[in-house]
Amino acid sequence: PARATSGQGSEVALENLASGQLLFAGDRPGHYTPAVMLGSKVRFDISGMIATVEVEQSFRNDSGRAVEGVYGFPLPDNAAVRHMEMLIGERRIVGKIRERAEAQKIYREAKAAGKKASLVEQQRPNLFTNRVANIGPKEKITVYLEYVQQVSFLADTFSLRFPMTL
Repeated sequence: PARATSGQGSEVALENLASGQLLFAGDRPGHYTPAVMLGSKVRFDISGMIATVEVEQSFRNDSGRAVEGVYGFPLPDNAAVRHMEMLIGERRIVGKIRERAEAQKIYREAKAAGKKASLVEQQRPNLFTNRVANIGPKEKITVYLEYVQQVSFLADTFSLRFPMTL
């Protein structure tokens, strides 16, 4: 699991994520407070040497105010995201691929306008994050993530790594 930072008990640093989590901005820049997880589902479809993995996780904003969240998911090194979608309250956000600068501009403008928006970025080779603006008080957030990865075969043994601690 993500390492708690000293002195803050429940705050975590984004770069330390070892499982899929939704985080809300903490008291210090770069540190976050985990959202309440309501549930997780995972489905694997393996065909030959390729695995398609579908992850569904639900969270809730237990605060009394609108917040920005960051959903982080550590992917295996040989994985590629195929689809990402979020359901925030009644609003459905479906990810679209854009150039990085254009995507960041669209997100900033939507956030400033008070709209619910999402921005997916690669933080390091195996950590993808999805920023979500204006999550209302007590609002439920459901993340749908689909990725593909190669199944390993070594010494007559098939293996698949799923980087998630629940």
